[in-house]
Amino acid sequence: MDHGDPLYLSSEVVSLLLPPLHPPLLSTLTSLSSLLPPTSLPPPPPPPPPLPLPPLPPLPPTTSSLPLSPPSLPPPLPLLLSPMEEICMICHDRATGRHYGAISCDGCKGFFRRSIRKAQVYTCRFGHSCDVTKNRRNACRSCRMDRCVAVGMQSNAIQSERDILGKRKKPEDADAEDEIMQSLLNSERLVQQLRTSVIKSTEQATYEITRAKIEPLDERKVTVDDVGKSIHQQLVLIVEWAKSLHPFTLLSKEDQTALLKANAGQIIVLGVAFRSRGENNALFLSNEKLLQQQDAVSVGDVNNVVRRIMDEMVAPIRRMHMDLMECVALKAIIFFNPVSCGLQDYEKVEAARLEFIQALERRGERFNRGKSRASSLLLLLPSCVAIAQQ
Repeated sequence: MDHGDPLYLSSEVVSLLLPPLHPPLLSTLTSLSSLLPPTSLPPPPPPPPPLPLPPLPPLPPTTSSLPLSPPSLPPPLPLLLSPMEEICMICHDRATGRHYGAISCDGCKGFFRRSIRKAQVYTCRFGHSCDVTKNRRNACRSCRMDRCVAVGMQSNAIQSERDILGKRKKPEDADAEDEIMQSLLNSERLVQQLRTSVIKSTEQATYEITRAKIEPLDERKVTVDDVGKSIHQQLVLIVEWAKSLHPFTLLSKEDQTALLKANAGQIIVLGVAFRSRGENNALFLSNEKLLQQQDAVSVGDVNNVVRRIMDEMVAPIRRMHMDLMECVALKAIIFFNPVSCGLQDYEKVEAARLEFIQALERRGERFNRGKSRASSLLLLLPSCVAIAQQ
């Protein structure tokens, strides 16, 4: 253990906190018995003679037609435990084996495979507390997906399955692309798992703004305080997300801080735009609050920002049908900006960004979308930067 750990105690401190060890119990009893005075006891009296037993009564006569047999035994007790049957670790239905790293049923196996192949991202509207059972597993896909990941299902196992079933033109390039994209997807899954705990930890935070707060018409409409909490939560999650990326860990703390300060706002804009692609004239915040466009005028000074996000980000994302894999790649491209203010080792950052751009281009070719697909996605960056700086 590192001596800088607050839980570390030196051997000298331990020796002061713990009492000295006691001698063994046997030697202690021996020493105590040596202190007792010797005593002489008379020999014990001889045992009394055994008493005579009364004669046993004669056995009743038996007939030759009834052979002697041992007394009948009661029937054996039934087994309390039946042979154990494997159950699905996700929904507790009957399992059909180990699929993608976890014991599961065919239903959860197919759900996980479809979600990964289509790069689906799900949202829970009930605080990630839904029951995932056999009868209710289709009620909330977000909680079901969280459960799949929690019990050990691995998305790279699905990719391996696809490698076996089909051939590729450039396996070395495809493997590299898969590794890069998969690492980004794993980092995004980690953030999704942390999101619930981050939301709970920031619920008590308050944000004072001079403008009057609106009164929410229902639980999904937001106030200025909700917007502030959502930004706070996103900043915490962005830090954890960045720490899970390998290129980020190779940088100095000064460069890490420079990237976070320069690009966190753009990532927040991209995230809220991608989450809101299924909403109608509203932004879906990270704390599961819905900011309607008509209500934004009353929420501080965010009316113009909301309008620009909807027009310049949500609309093209919806039109291009951006999926989760493309979003996480674009997120990394935005973050690893080699011209970020205060950055020293820009070459490492530029190399990381180039890898993410090339992976995004290869993915477009692989799904018959061409390199122009990546170019269209990259055209979102100027608007993202401008909105974040507003």
